[in-house]
Amino acid sequence: MNKLTIAVLFFSVCTISLRAQVKQGNYTDYHVHLQDSATVVLNDKMLKAIHQAPTKMDSLVLDADTITGRLDRAKFHSAFILSNAYLFGSPLVPVANEYDEVKKQNDWIAVQAERYPDRLKPFLSVNPLKPYALKEIQRCVNSKRFYGLKLHFANSEVNLMSKAQVKQLQKVFAIANKNHLVMLVHFRSGQKWDGLANTRILLHQLMPYAKNTKVIIAHMAGWGGYDKPMDAALGAISTYLHQNSSHHNLYLEVSAVFPLSLNEDYKPAKRKTDWDAVVALKKRVAQIGTEHIAFGTDWPLIDIEPYIGLLTQALGAATVQQILNTRVLK
Repeated sequence: MNKLTIAVLFFSVCTISLRAQVKQGNYTDYHVHLQDSATVVLNDKMLKAIHQAPTKMDSLVLDADTITGRLDRAKFHSAFILSNAYLFGSPLVPVANEYDEVKKQNDWIAVQAERYPDRLKPFLSVNPLKPYALKEIQRCVNSKRFYGLKLHFANSEVNLMSKAQVKQLQKVFAIANKNHLVMLVHFRSGQKWDGLANTRILLHQLMPYAKNTKVIIAHMAGWGGYDKPMDAALGAISTYLHQNSSHHNLYLEVSAVFPLSLNEDYKPAKRKTDWDAVVALKKRVAQIGTEHIAFGTDWPLIDIEPYIGLLTQALGAATVQQILNTRVLK
């Protein structure tokens, strides 16, 4: 996550009872991270590399029992659990025996899901630019243990302005499509990011390679908070979705967008003509339609109930209920 810190005090103020907000249902958290001991060690190195201090959650092993416990407390049924293998292929911190560690991470997340097969959907992950990327995806496909593929463009330092990288990503999208892997993509790749230009490449040069599977864009096309580059990206996505009804396979999810008030870029508008992130996001949600927007938390960044409270304050209870009801696979 970038520039988004969740404060415990803020949780206590903003948490609203789940029962008071939403109807009970067969809900899914579409963005959840587990972590083994190797990930804990790597997280510490990565945080030091970017001059950030680890939190208590960064030091904990978070396994299948941890996640099912929080799902039970919130009366949620299931979660997409995401492998941290892409972290082990990040250029940020070199890892010895990198590909072996990547395989271990993907296999570990599969083992966790096998403990609760009706509730946890495992996603392999990989830095898509690595020479072993296609090989690892195929290895995981052959194991028949995985539901989807997680890509993190920022951590993997993806540059969609590079024709060579786009060509490689087309191969990654194609192999996921061929094998019906649902794709969850952390799309935003940098602070100085042209939302419109990057989204046009995603929609017109990558999505054609994923016509037979589902693609979910994480964090409403951002990486925490909501700003003008994200707004431009969502404008292009809204147009794309409404141009042709065949674009039923593209979704967004709302993890880590709130609390906007804790994001250093967010400044409430003083005049009606000023940019206001909350107003702009509500407009985009209405344009896109909640049938294309799924619920996610980016746990352990934030838990289900406090995040539903924040979403309800910003978007309203009716919209949040519709988002909770969205099913990526019917």
